[in-house]
Amino acid sequence: MTSKGWGALYGLAVMAVLGWGLTGLVEAGCDWGFSRGRRQCGVPDGYLPHFIACGVAAFSTAGLGWTVIRTDDWRPSLGASAGGLVALVITLANGRSGGHLALAALEAAVVIGLPVTLRQVGRAGARRAGKAAGGVKG
Repeated sequence: MTSKGWGALYGLAVMAVLGWGLTGLVEAGCDWGFSRGRRQCGVPDGYLPHFIACGVAAFSTAGLGWTVIRTDDWRPSLGASAGGLVALVITLANGRSGGHLALAALEAAVVIGLPVTLRQVGRAGARRAGKAAGGVKG
């Protein structure tokens, strides 16, 4: 498998894990308590795996920039879109509250917007490179 193929698989995994984690946090809400005299939000019992998944996926998004978010080829971003689609299904299967619908809208925007944006950026870069090299118009 090429590096672009691994990047697509990596994007799928990161987006699916992030979606699962965020869905759990939307369901959990905040466990409000007092610590050091201040009111603070904590992770409710049973939802620590979702919180950890969000943290791991958030730190893993740096790798997405190197493997998936590319201007030379937009196709590896389809893996992230597939993972976002998995996350969208997980989110909508778990509920239809306002928080779930807002998260689903964000996931749908990533599913559609990421490859479309990268394709347009790549095309614009190719046109600029062609003009700078005195290439053929087209």
